[in-house]
Amino acid sequence: MTRIRSGISITTATGIALAAVLSAAPVSAQQTPPDPPSVGVTTARVVKLSPKMAMPGTVVSLNDSQLASEVEGRIAWVADVGTVVAANDIVARIDQSVAKLQLDSDRANVNRLSAQVRFDRAQADRMENLFSQNAIARATRDQAVSTRDADTGSLAQAKAAMMKSQYQYDHSLIRAPFPGRVVQRLINTGEYATVGKAIVRLVDIGSLEVSAQIPMDSARYLHEKLPVTIDVEGRPVQGTLRAIVPVGDIVSRSIELRITIPANAALVGDAAKVLIPSAEPRNTLVVPRDALVLREDNTYIFKVDGKNTAQRIAVETGTEDGALVEIKGPIAAGERVIVRGAERLEAGEKVRAIRAS
Repeated sequence: MTRIRSGISITTATGIALAAVLSAAPVSAQQTPPDPPSVGVTTARVVKLSPKMAMPGTVVSLNDSQLASEVEGRIAWVADVGTVVAANDIVARIDQSVAKLQLDSDRANVNRLSAQVRFDRAQADRMENLFSQNAIARATRDQAVSTRDADTGSLAQAKAAMMKSQYQYDHSLIRAPFPGRVVQRLINTGEYATVGKAIVRLVDIGSLEVSAQIPMDSARYLHEKLPVTIDVEGRPVQGTLRAIVPVGDIVSRSIELRITIPANAALVGDAAKVLIPSAEPRNTLVVPRDALVLREDNTYIFKVDGKNTAQRIAVETGTEDGALVEIKGPIAAGERVIVRGAERLEAGEKVRAIRAS
């Protein structure tokens, strides 16, 4: 009896263990499905846009000058290329030795003549009193007055010469008329500068513009202060139309535009493409540029349907306006498009849509 009971006990225990294993197997085989990826979405919308055409342009500085010498002399010092200066800072210095000697000489001459004129005036006043008392002849009085007037004229001439010497002395220091950066030294230390000789090229890199030539017929679609999109070396830059030069070239039938762009948005001399309106504005379906997925075979966007499924749609792009791009394809205004997180999506994949800011 004892053996039978032991056998039954062993068999029962084995069955319980096997049942536990079998019951546990389905639980471990089950896996929780992963959460759908989160994506940022916005809606396609209709706005008024004008068709654009790209015209070539060049980034220039509003202030770009070759600073010249106003006096003659040996160059004592020139600022190094790349030096950043503020308005009125010294960018070059001409030896002031000769100018200082001339200024001192003219100042001494003014002092001498000033003393002479003071004496002449006093003498003329005395002669006038004596003449009124009939103590001297008219000719003596007239001589004193004439001497006074002549020396007064000489003093005025001497003061003008002194002011000229002071001007030449002061302008031996060549100063920046505007803030900028020295980009070129046109003369070196020790060389002799003549009047009008260019010393340095100074460029205001904080005041940038794009200069572009456009057909005269396109001017009717433009106005000053119009926001303009510019492509600078493949980078979009937002600018403002500052001026439409109202004089056309009779050969090319083109006029110049000047478009202000932010400082540090480009380098002076960069090539640019200016996107300007070529027709009247029209209603256009647009999405943010970030919604575009560029592939070798086509350009796509992903839209999210009512079941939160991502659908890939091939589109054609058209007019651009800042961050907005015109699209043509099977999508309507108000539908949700993915602007963040579309790079790794597959068509038909479930997503969790989050409104993009």
